[in-house]
Amino acid sequence: MADDLRTLLKYIVEHYVVPEEQRAIELDAAPSDGGAMIEGDKRSASRRETERADELAGPFADGLAIAHHRATMGGKTLPLDDRKPDEDAMASALIHFLVSNDLATSRTEETIPQHYTYHVAVRWDRLEAISSEAGIDLARALARHHPA
Repeated sequence: MADDLRTLLKYIVEHYVVPEEQRAIELDAAPSDGGAMIEGDKRSASRRETERADELAGPFADGLAIAHHRATMGGKTLPLDDRKPDEDAMASALIHFLVSNDLATSRTEETIPQHYTYHVAVRWDRLEAISSEAGIDLARALARHHPA
């Protein structure tokens, strides 16, 4: 997998996903929760999100590269079918790390009962800005990544 796309994912997790999780923990904490308990919950959230990013790094990079290729061909969204394991993993990665952080949008279409196609639209301008913050040339990273 392309190292730059893994680095981008790590940056998103460290600067967007984890801080948001930690804010939610603070907001949801009961007055009786001790500081040590809250800090422990924050560390657990950070560990959980880092592990999830490690697990989904490949599908994240693949989905991003395919979405970019579709965009260069005039496509507005990347359709991902949850009945196909590789596409389901890409949908999970892109929705969790991009959509949840306003770096992409998605809409869901039921294909058959209990199964869906997710149409993900990456907000390339926003993702490019985040990539730049992270010191990554997004266009170059995407051009070098070839999905499995």
